[in-house]
Amino acid sequence: MKNRFVGVNYFPEGMPHMAVPPEHWLERLFDYDAELVVFPSRHVPYAYVLARRRRLRAPAIDKILENTITQPDTKVCLARGLAPVTVILRHSHGSWSIDNIIASLQARDIWRHGGGDKFADKQEEAEAAEERAKRTALRDDMWARSGQAWESYKRRTGQRVSSPGVATRAPLPTKIPSGSTGGSGLILTDL
Repeated sequence: MKNRFVGVNYFPEGMPHMAVPPEHWLERLFDYDAELVVFPSRHVPYAYVLARRRRLRAPAIDKILENTITQPDTKVCLARGLAPVTVILRHSHGSWSIDNIIASLQARDIWRHGGGDKFADKQEEAEAAEERAKRTALRDDMWARSGQAWESYKRRTGQRVSSPGVATRAPLPTKIPSGSTGGSGLILTDL
């Protein structure tokens, strides 16, 4: 049975030893974004290159880039009018999973997040929130350490450690009763 997406969004690129992704996998990728293309990597063994068709091409710039690029996968992308996105490593020979790839693409899709300015604003907000969380954690840690240091100082100098009105442990008995029944509340008498 012929895979109808070979030549649409999968190009074998003269690598017949590489497995062709199943039709359902290529179809899901096509449904997500019809401009995404997959082909076997010439640089990373048993890997595939995920690329996107370029909307704007500048032949003069392509010619300049062609002379500077040495990585074979990037050369294939340039020759086909593609922009490399990522490399897909296939870990098992029995299964093909597209869900994790689409989730990764969605997380990195700037347009899905409202465009470049909104995406940058969200990134800056996330970085600021992370910095605030770090500062709060550091402040809380320093507060706890200073309290422990103050308590240690007071113990070493023989000062009262607990605050007035704060419950403390009951004091240990200073005199331990002797005998097997002493202090148990049992009174033995001779009648």
